[in-house]
Amino acid sequence: MTRIIKTALLATAVVLATAGASMAATWAYADRDAPVRKNHAPNSQIINGVEEGQKVRIIGEWKNWYKVQLPGPDGWVRANAIDFDYYDDDYPTPSYPAYPVKPGFGTSFCVDGKNAQFCMGSQF
Repeated sequence: MTRIIKTALLATAVVLATAGASMAATWAYADRDAPVRKNHAPNSQIINGVEEGQKVRIIGEWKNWYKVQLPGPDGWVRANAIDFDYYDDDYPTPSYPAYPVKPGFGTSFCVDGKNAQFCMGSQF
């Protein structure tokens, strides 16, 4: 019975870790200065702009365009101006125990990302 519970908890942890990773992908950075357009077309009206390094929230996607949420009007930016790993190369993601672990009584871990922190723990 304990083995079944441990297997179920492990499966749940994998599902949660996957969901956490996909939720973290809603934020990105402008890779360069770029216009924000009203629609996802190169000749669409420019309604805003992003600057290199600016953090934006991705709220839509269409072919090679991302719809971004930012101060001022939201709009569409070409995908080649958006980078999901802008700072990852210089700053590796640390991981560490969330709280002291007593051997034989459970384990825990946390992973810090640039957009969120994900922690997982168990007690047996």
